[in-house]
Amino acid sequence: MRLMKKMLYTVMAAMTLFAVAACGGGSGSSGDSTQNSGTNDSTQSSGGSLSGVVIDGYWQGAEVFMDFNGNFEHDENEPLVTTDAYGQYRFENLDNDSFGHPVVAKGTAGVTYDDGLGQYLADNITMVSLDNGSMRVVSPFTSLHWYYMNNDNITFEEARNKVIKEFGLPSHQAIFEDFVEKSYDNTSYQNMVNTSMRMGEYMGYYFTSDNSTTNMRQQMMSGFTYMHQNVGWDNFTDDSFAPAMGMMRDNYPINGMPGMGMSN
Repeated sequence: MRLMKKMLYTVMAAMTLFAVAACGGGSGSSGDSTQNSGTNDSTQSSGGSLSGVVIDGYWQGAEVFMDFNGNFEHDENEPLVTTDAYGQYRFENLDNDSFGHPVVAKGTAGVTYDDGLGQYLADNITMVSLDNGSMRVVSPFTSLHWYYMNNDNITFEEARNKVIKEFGLPSHQAIFEDFVEKSYDNTSYQNMVNTSMRMGEYMGYYFTSDNSTTNMRQQMMSGFTYMHQNVGWDNFTDDSFAPAMGMMRDNYPINGMPGMGMSN
Protein backbone atom coordinates (compact mmCIF):
# COMPACT_ATOMS: atom_id res chain seq x y z
CA MET A 1 0.00 0.00 0.00
CA ARG A 2 2.79 2.41 0.90
CA LEU A 3 4.60 1.56 -2.33
CA MET A 4 1.49 2.27 -4.40
CA LYS A 5 0.99 5.61 -2.62
CA LYS A 6 4.63 6.54 -3.17
CA MET A 7 4.51 5.62 -6.85
CA LEU A 8 1.36 7.71 -7.23
CA TYR A 9 3.08 10.60 -5.43
CA THR A 10 6.06 10.39 -7.78
CA VAL A 11 3.85 10.44 -10.89
CA MET A 12 1.77 13.33 -9.53
CA ALA A 13 4.90 15.29 -8.62
CA ALA A 14 6.29 14.86 -12.13
CA MET A 15 2.98 15.95 -13.69
CA THR A 16 2.87 18.97 -11.40
CA LEU A 17 6.38 20.08 -12.35
CA PHE A 18 5.56 19.60 -16.04
CA ALA A 19 2.40 21.67 -15.67
CA VAL A 20 4.27 24.44 -13.88
CA ALA A 21 6.90 24.54 -16.60
CA ALA A 22 4.28 24.53 -19.35
CA CYS A 23 2.39 27.41 -17.76
CA GLY A 24 5.47 29.53 -17.21
CA GLY A 25 5.41 29.07 -13.42
CA GLY A 26 8.69 29.00 -11.59
CA SER A 27 10.96 31.09 -9.49
CA GLY A 28 13.29 34.02 -9.27
CA SER A 29 16.48 34.91 -7.48
CA SER A 30 16.51 34.16 -3.77
CA GLY A 31 17.75 35.80 -0.63
CA ASP A 32 16.55 37.48 2.51
CA SER A 33 15.81 41.09 1.57
CA THR A 34 17.79 42.30 4.60
CA GLN A 35 20.79 40.08 3.98
CA ASN A 36 23.24 39.01 1.32
CA SER A 37 21.47 37.20 -1.52
CA GLY A 38 22.43 35.08 -4.46
CA THR A 39 21.18 32.61 -7.00
CA ASN A 40 21.53 28.95 -7.85
CA ASP A 41 21.46 27.30 -11.29
CA SER A 42 17.71 27.75 -11.84
CA THR A 43 16.34 30.54 -13.99
CA GLN A 44 13.84 33.25 -13.16
CA SER A 45 10.34 33.06 -14.59
CA SER A 46 7.35 35.32 -14.74
CA GLY A 47 5.47 34.32 -11.59
CA GLY A 48 2.45 32.16 -10.83
CA SER A 49 2.94 29.04 -8.71
CA LEU A 50 5.68 27.77 -6.45
CA SER A 51 5.76 24.14 -5.32
CA GLY A 52 8.05 22.42 -2.88
CA VAL A 53 8.57 19.84 -0.17
CA VAL A 54 9.43 20.04 3.55
CA ILE A 55 11.89 17.38 4.69
CA ASP A 56 13.37 16.12 7.91
CA GLY A 57 11.54 13.06 7.08
CA TYR A 58 8.52 14.28 5.09
CA TRP A 59 6.51 16.66 7.28
CA GLN A 60 2.71 16.39 7.13
CA GLY A 61 0.66 19.26 8.53
CA ALA A 62 3.47 21.85 8.66
CA GLU A 63 2.66 25.51 8.05
CA VAL A 64 4.61 26.99 5.15
CA PHE A 65 4.67 30.68 4.26
CA MET A 66 6.49 33.21 2.11
CA ASP A 67 8.49 35.39 4.49
CA PHE A 68 8.38 38.82 2.83
CA ASN A 69 9.98 40.78 5.68
CA GLY A 70 12.46 38.15 6.93
CA ASN A 71 11.12 37.99 10.51
CA PHE A 72 10.29 34.25 10.47
CA GLU A 73 6.74 35.04 11.60
CA HIS A 74 3.66 34.68 9.43
CA ASP A 75 2.19 38.10 8.74
CA GLU A 76 -1.24 38.86 7.30
CA ASN A 77 0.03 39.73 3.82
CA GLU A 78 2.15 36.58 3.46
CA PRO A 79 0.81 33.48 1.62
CA LEU A 80 0.30 30.50 3.94
CA VAL A 81 -0.30 26.83 3.05
CA THR A 82 -0.07 23.43 4.80
CA THR A 83 1.94 20.40 3.69
CA ASP A 84 0.29 17.17 2.60
CA ALA A 85 1.16 13.59 3.59
CA TYR A 86 4.36 13.69 1.53
CA GLY A 87 5.55 17.06 2.76
CA GLN A 88 4.43 18.84 -0.40
CA TYR A 89 3.14 22.39 -0.54
CA ARG A 90 2.10 24.77 -3.31
CA PHE A 91 1.57 28.52 -3.52
CA GLU A 92 -0.70 29.90 -6.22
CA ASN A 93 -1.11 33.35 -7.80
CA LEU A 94 2.23 34.75 -6.68
CA ASP A 95 3.60 37.93 -8.23
CA ASN A 96 7.16 38.13 -9.53
CA ASP A 97 8.52 39.78 -6.39
CA SER A 98 7.39 36.89 -4.18
CA PHE A 99 9.99 34.51 -5.57
CA GLY A 100 12.86 36.53 -4.15
CA HIS A 101 11.89 35.87 -0.54
CA PRO A 102 12.57 32.95 1.82
CA VAL A 103 10.10 30.13 2.34
CA VAL A 104 9.64 29.27 6.03
CA ALA A 105 8.22 25.97 7.34
CA LYS A 106 6.98 25.61 10.92
CA GLY A 107 6.50 22.18 12.44
CA THR A 108 4.35 22.10 15.56
CA ALA A 109 4.79 19.56 18.36
CA GLY A 110 1.89 17.10 18.45
CA VAL A 111 0.44 18.47 15.19
CA THR A 112 3.06 17.99 12.47
CA TYR A 113 3.71 14.35 11.57
CA ASP A 114 7.30 13.35 10.70
CA ASP A 115 7.17 10.42 8.29
CA GLY A 116 10.84 9.63 8.93
CA LEU A 117 10.32 9.15 12.66
CA GLY A 118 6.89 7.62 12.22
CA GLN A 119 5.44 9.95 14.85
CA TYR A 120 4.35 13.52 15.53
CA LEU A 121 7.08 16.03 16.28
CA ALA A 122 7.94 16.17 19.97
CA ASP A 123 9.27 19.73 19.65
CA ASN A 124 8.47 22.82 17.63
CA ILE A 125 10.91 23.24 14.73
CA THR A 126 11.24 26.08 12.22
CA MET A 127 13.20 25.75 8.97
CA VAL A 128 13.90 28.07 6.04
CA SER A 129 14.94 27.91 2.39
CA LEU A 130 16.48 30.50 0.10
CA ASP A 131 16.59 28.13 -2.87
CA ASN A 132 15.26 29.73 -6.04
CA GLY A 133 14.40 26.53 -7.85
CA SER A 134 10.90 25.87 -9.17
CA MET A 135 10.55 22.97 -6.68
CA ARG A 136 11.81 24.52 -3.45
CA VAL A 137 12.99 22.14 -0.74
CA VAL A 138 12.89 23.26 2.92
CA SER A 139 15.09 21.18 5.22
CA PRO A 140 17.81 21.38 7.89
CA PHE A 141 20.34 21.61 5.05
CA THR A 142 18.64 24.62 3.45
CA SER A 143 18.37 26.13 6.94
CA LEU A 144 22.12 25.69 7.44
CA HIS A 145 22.65 27.29 4.03
CA TRP A 146 20.60 30.31 5.21
CA TYR A 147 22.60 30.40 8.45
CA TYR A 148 25.93 30.52 6.62
CA MET A 149 24.76 33.33 4.36
CA ASN A 150 23.58 35.41 7.32
CA ASN A 151 26.14 34.48 9.96
CA ASP A 152 29.20 34.52 7.69
CA ASN A 153 27.92 37.25 5.35
CA ILE A 154 28.67 35.21 2.24
CA THR A 155 26.89 34.76 -1.07
CA PHE A 156 24.30 32.15 -2.01
CA GLU A 157 26.88 30.14 -3.97
CA GLU A 158 29.56 30.41 -1.29
CA ALA A 159 27.14 29.16 1.35
CA ARG A 160 26.02 26.29 -0.87
CA ASN A 161 29.60 25.24 -1.57
CA LYS A 162 30.40 25.39 2.15
CA VAL A 163 27.55 23.00 3.03
CA ILE A 164 28.45 20.67 0.15
CA LYS A 165 32.10 20.56 1.20
CA GLU A 166 31.39 20.22 4.90
CA PHE A 167 29.12 17.21 4.44
CA GLY A 168 30.63 15.77 1.27
CA LEU A 169 27.16 15.78 -0.27
CA PRO A 170 26.50 13.37 -3.17
CA SER A 171 25.74 16.02 -5.81
CA HIS A 172 26.17 19.72 -6.55
CA GLN A 173 22.44 20.29 -6.03
CA ALA A 174 21.93 17.85 -3.12
CA ILE A 175 20.97 20.63 -0.67
CA PHE A 176 18.05 21.60 -2.88
CA GLU A 177 16.94 18.11 -3.91
CA ASP A 178 14.30 15.82 -2.40
CA PHE A 179 16.99 13.68 -0.77
CA VAL A 180 14.41 11.42 0.87
CA GLU A 181 13.10 10.42 -2.55
CA LYS A 182 16.67 9.76 -3.70
CA SER A 183 17.54 7.76 -0.57
CA TYR A 184 15.48 4.67 -1.39
CA ASP A 185 18.28 3.07 -3.42
CA ASN A 186 21.28 5.26 -2.64
CA THR A 187 23.40 4.95 0.50
CA SER A 188 24.84 8.47 0.23
CA TYR A 189 21.39 10.01 0.22
CA GLN A 190 20.35 7.61 3.00
CA ASN A 191 23.15 9.04 5.12
CA MET A 192 21.96 12.51 4.19
CA VAL A 193 18.53 11.64 5.62
CA ASN A 194 20.18 10.35 8.80
CA THR A 195 22.07 13.60 9.27
CA SER A 196 19.05 15.73 8.42
CA MET A 197 17.05 14.08 11.17
CA ARG A 198 19.88 14.55 13.69
CA MET A 199 20.04 18.24 12.73
CA GLY A 200 16.27 18.53 13.21
CA GLU A 201 16.57 16.89 16.61
CA TYR A 202 19.00 19.55 17.82
CA MET A 203 16.99 22.40 16.31
CA GLY A 204 13.85 21.12 18.03
CA TYR A 205 15.64 20.84 21.35
CA TYR A 206 16.88 24.41 21.16
CA PHE A 207 13.65 25.99 19.95
CA THR A 208 11.64 24.23 22.66
CA SER A 209 14.03 24.84 25.56
CA ASP A 210 15.24 28.39 24.89
CA ASN A 211 12.85 31.32 25.21
CA SER A 212 15.48 33.98 25.86
CA THR A 213 14.36 36.24 23.04
CA THR A 214 11.08 37.29 21.45
CA ASN A 215 12.93 38.15 18.24
CA MET A 216 12.25 35.10 16.08
CA ARG A 217 14.96 35.98 13.60
CA GLN A 218 17.58 36.11 16.37
CA GLN A 219 16.22 32.91 17.87
CA MET A 220 16.64 31.21 14.48
CA MET A 221 20.25 32.40 14.29
CA SER A 222 20.92 31.08 17.79
CA GLY A 223 19.09 27.82 17.10
CA PHE A 224 21.08 27.11 13.96
CA THR A 225 24.28 27.99 15.82
CA TYR A 226 23.35 25.44 18.49
CA MET A 227 22.60 22.83 15.84
CA HIS A 228 25.86 23.60 14.03
CA GLN A 229 27.89 23.17 17.22
CA ASN A 230 26.30 19.88 18.26
CA VAL A 231 25.89 17.90 15.07
CA GLY A 232 29.13 16.04 14.39
CA TRP A 233 29.85 16.16 10.68
CA ASP A 234 31.14 12.59 10.84
CA ASN A 235 27.52 11.53 11.34
CA PHE A 236 27.05 11.97 7.61
CA THR A 237 29.42 9.14 6.77
CA ASP A 238 28.57 7.02 9.81
CA ASP A 239 26.17 4.46 8.39
CA SER A 240 25.58 2.98 11.85
CA PHE A 241 23.90 6.18 13.07
CA ALA A 242 20.21 5.65 13.71
CA PRO A 243 17.77 8.44 14.69
CA ALA A 244 15.41 8.24 17.66
CA MET A 245 13.40 5.02 17.92
CA GLY A 246 15.17 3.55 14.87
CA MET A 247 12.04 4.29 12.84
CA MET A 248 13.75 6.07 9.97
CA ARG A 249 15.50 3.00 8.60
CA ASP A 250 12.20 1.11 8.54
CA ASN A 251 10.51 3.93 6.63
CA TYR A 252 13.43 4.76 4.33
CA PRO A 253 15.35 1.52 3.64
CA ILE A 254 18.25 1.74 1.22
CA ASN A 255 17.52 -1.62 -0.42
CA GLY A 256 14.33 -0.93 -2.31
CA MET A 257 11.18 1.09 -1.87
CA PRO A 258 9.28 1.27 1.46
CA GLY A 259 7.39 -1.90 2.29
CA MET A 260 9.45 -3.99 -0.13
CA GLY A 261 11.94 -6.70 0.68
CA MET A 262 14.87 -7.65 -1.51
CA SER A 263 13.84 -9.01 -4.87
CA ASN A 264 14.05 -12.72 -5.42
